[in-house]
Amino acid sequence: MAKSATILVVDDEVYVRNSLAEVLQSEGFAVQSAGSLAEAAERLAAAEPDVVLSDLRMSGGDGLELLKFVRRQGYATPVVLMTGVGTLRDAVEAIQGGAYDFLQKPVDSQQLALVLRRALEHRELVREVRTLRSSVREAAGKRELVGQSAALARVRALIDQVGPTDATVLVTGESGTGKELVGEQVHRASARASKSLVRVNCSAVPPTLFESEFFGHRRGAFSGAVSDRVGRFAEAQGGTLVLDEIGTLPPEMQAKLLRVLENGEYQVVGESRTRVADARVIALTNENLPERVAKGEFRADLYYRINVFPIALPPLRTHKEDLPQIADAILAGLRDAGRGPVRLDASALEVLQSYDWPGNVRELRNLLERASIVAGLRPIDAALVRALLEPTLSLSPSAGSDDLNLRRNLDAAEMQLVQRALDRSEGRKKDAAEMLGIDPRNLGYYLRKHGLS
Repeated sequence: MAKSATILVVDDEVYVRNSLAEVLQSEGFAVQSAGSLAEAAERLAAAEPDVVLSDLRMSGGDGLELLKFVRRQGYATPVVLMTGVGTLRDAVEAIQGGAYDFLQKPVDSQQLALVLRRALEHRELVREVRTLRSSVREAAGKRELVGQSAALARVRALIDQVGPTDATVLVTGESGTGKELVGEQVHRASARASKSLVRVNCSAVPPTLFESEFFGHRRGAFSGAVSDRVGRFAEAQGGTLVLDEIGTLPPEMQAKLLRVLENGEYQVVGESRTRVADARVIALTNENLPERVAKGEFRADLYYRINVFPIALPPLRTHKEDLPQIADAILAGLRDAGRGPVRLDASALEVLQSYDWPGNVRELRNLLERASIVAGLRPIDAALVRALLEPTLSLSPSAGSDDLNLRRNLDAAEMQLVQRALDRSEGRKKDAAEMLGIDPRNLGYYLRKHGLS
């Protein structure tokens, strides 16, 4: 490994670079040199070396800046820093910043070779970890729509049609129906599948940070911009950008998004040049966008721009014939996650199919996860499913009452729920706690709070 490894030597003094190159070549390393931070960045971009060996103090940018650049760009290259005038504080800052090692000049040639070979071993370990993580993400990411109903067959047909194109897709459907899953499948069916799939939750982006989030910014572009930031469009370059909850975007953010979708051009905040976005856009929403357009709450031109190829996901209540297969897939996932031998008996399945699932597949998944915790090694039966499906909170005040105080009504509902669990468990605290989904040791708190016994 070390015989063919490439070391990038960065130092602003020519004779130091040449001396280090001679030493490293005698140890069997291939050597590249750079006399500045800018030149080092060019070398890294052209061909990532195996290890960077850099001086700490240089004119035009020091070794710590180079270290930050390497980490910011996501290179797996270990960085070894050297200095002839360094302090303990410098060493601590370097190691905390991610440097593999910190050496004092003059460096003994044998010690240097040993450090570099250890850095190479470290790099191989990092690569292996990244490969394993990528494999895990890929395996976990290849989720599929589960079910054989005609409704899901139509959705799959639409995915097959639009996937190979670069058309913008608008995925609509109630919360919990699997819109993100459709976005993933469209990406995997495209020529962009080997590139990044980047997701943005539009509802979580403050208007003041919209441009920074989507387009990126340069260090010092505004107060608080202490380092460069890569925007979402740049992250998704060559791949796919999924805009979740696009219906929540305020009007000023809608206008900025429309501009980049129309001409593909944007500017990084603090940068004068124009960049070109190459990312396929998939928008997700549970909002009724035509209705919001009619009310003036969503721009008509943006709606038409994202609604090139619509895919509407059906709610679970309209294709309950898929429920057994979906439940099996969820339980298999719980077993794979180490939740134990999670099983569902036939009586429980009947109860599940009698329910309308306003929260769709997400609600089903959450219920089955809770049921698996409560059931333990026992099969999930009808009684347990019924107990979990019963309304757990009634936020409506008593009939004829004008009391709308949220805390008092929540406390009253909480007390009723605890009392019901005690009644159903015939006073057995452990069973009542399981029904409530709390630790048995915490049940005493609720009993004292509401004066129950």
